Amino acid sequence: MCRYLHVYAPHMPHHESFIVGNKKALLELRRMIDIALNEEEAQGDFVSSDGEGYETFVIKVSDDKMKLFESIEMPYTEQYGEVNNHMYFVNNIKGLKEPYSPVVLLKNKDRS
Repeated sequence: MCRYLHVYAPHMPHHESFIVGNKKALLELRRMIDIALNEEEAQGDFVSSDGEGYETFVIKVSDDKMKLFESIEMPYTEQYGEVNNHMYFVNNIKGLKEPYSPVVLLKNKDRS
């Protein structure tokens, strides 16, 4: 049996988010969280209900990386206009090219 998992980000501030999966997927996600708590990050592979696989990362942000965390793009999915202009990006830090993708938090940042 596959690890079926859907992760739904909130559309905008104060909207709900969901993590939905079968038992095998949720147990794998829990395992990844435990690893990330000890080793800062974990990677796992899951499948969406259309049969397409994807890679998932769980990243623990340490206190010394909070400024970087505050400079990553917001998780909201709501679009304004033809492109996501990050209207809800409120943590603008002058001099940086934010908002960054969460990939900047990975130890091996060569992943895309």
